[in-house]
Amino acid sequence: MLKCYPVPLPTYHITPRTRSSSFAVLCITLVTSTALLSTTLSQSASTSALPESKSKTAATAADKAKTTPAKPLAPPKPGVLARLGKTPDWTRLDAYQRSISRTEFQRLLRHNYLQNDESAADLIEILPDRARILKQSNHPQSGYYDLFFLSDSTKTSATAPKILRYWTPPWKMRPALHPPKPLTDLHIVIDPGHIGGEFAQVEERWYRIGENTLPITEGDMTLKVARIMQRNLTALGARVTLTRNDAQPITKLRSEDLKAEAQKWLTRLPGSRKPSAYKLQHTAERLFYLSSEIRTRAEQINNKLKPDLVVCLHFNAEAWGNPKKPDFVSKNHNHILINGCYSQGEIKEDDERLELLLRLLQRTYYYELTMAEEVSKSMRRGTGLPPYTYTGDNAKSVNSNPYIWSRNLLANRIYLCPVIFLEPYVMNNKEVHARVQAGDYKGIRKIGKSYRLSIYREYADSVTAGLVNYFKKQRN
Repeated sequence: MLKCYPVPLPTYHITPRTRSSSFAVLCITLVTSTALLSTTLSQSASTSALPESKSKTAATAADKAKTTPAKPLAPPKPGVLARLGKTPDWTRLDAYQRSISRTEFQRLLRHNYLQNDESAADLIEILPDRARILKQSNHPQSGYYDLFFLSDSTKTSATAPKILRYWTPPWKMRPALHPPKPLTDLHIVIDPGHIGGEFAQVEERWYRIGENTLPITEGDMTLKVARIMQRNLTALGARVTLTRNDAQPITKLRSEDLKAEAQKWLTRLPGSRKPSAYKLQHTAERLFYLSSEIRTRAEQINNKLKPDLVVCLHFNAEAWGNPKKPDFVSKNHNHILINGCYSQGEIKEDDERLELLLRLLQRTYYYELTMAEEVSKSMRRGTGLPPYTYTGDNAKSVNSNPYIWSRNLLANRIYLCPVIFLEPYVMNNKEVHARVQAGDYKGIRKIGKSYRLSIYREYADSVTAGLVNYFKKQRN
């Protein structure tokens, strides 16, 4: 842009001693100015005396220059997004301006949300008074969003904005006055992981060993646990909603509807080759059960249900070799996930960067961690399972509890409230297989060398006990 600055006019001072000489100079100046004016007028006259054709040509060119629209700017590049992600609306952060100090922002980011100190390089810059966030990672020209920190002078100010949440922190809930119902006023959503039924094989959460045995289908197993938990928690005063009530997906899309998106995803990078038919089908299936299904659940949770927390129920598994001839493994363990540990590749995705910041600014970390602490204790007592240990860099330990890990998954990222993500039992462990074959039952039965509750009740009761202990402490 051309910047125009005003130029000051010269100032002349005439003193009594030089009045006569100044008068002479003034006269000369007037004469010179008159001559210049006469020359200018004669030039103007000569211009107007140009041949008519040349005059019209000049006028036409001038008019054309005025009426020709400016050359349109090149359209912006499409942003870098997660699968089926949407272009982020950065104004969603406006409500969190000056709601967090620089110290707390930096501590949460480094301690929990970043996989390592380089994960947010060139994407989130921390300045003395603000965090400067790149809006589009592959197009820096799109600019930055400035999130201003809460300064020391405004920390106790009545005008400092409140933290925007649709969920209620437990310390803001009224004390649980009725001991038999410690979960009164609490809305809990239970998310039975995966789908089940005919879709279990599509999801690759299915196996069978032996001709006359029940198949192991994670989606059906999590639904059984969810129904028992719903009964438990409702009796304790909570309002409980399940994200699904049967073995059907809640998304209306299927893999056939997502082949165009799969093609786009597989060819998004420069130099990408045309995918094979198998690769295209496999990617479309993953878009169906991993992306579309979970995003549809998120829309239901965030826009309609708006719970105080979500409990995601899953069963774990170890590699079982040939899918057509699976084998048992000796390992059996448990762990609980909270949201965090974003890799640089994940933070480069514009929608994930915004989702990370929304979780950080809502302080879900504090609630997820303390809740996971209580649930891990009750599950250790109830199941007797040892902790699982991650050996890769896709999860990180955030405290001394070996059962709790921070990891970035689609569900615990886009459900915008506290989320605990449970992964007990190894489905292809021989004892777990035997307990699944026994089904759900009341009381205890001898399984192997010991007497046990049904695996579904043991799971549900252990989690229920942990939630009760957590909310009793937080509310009272």
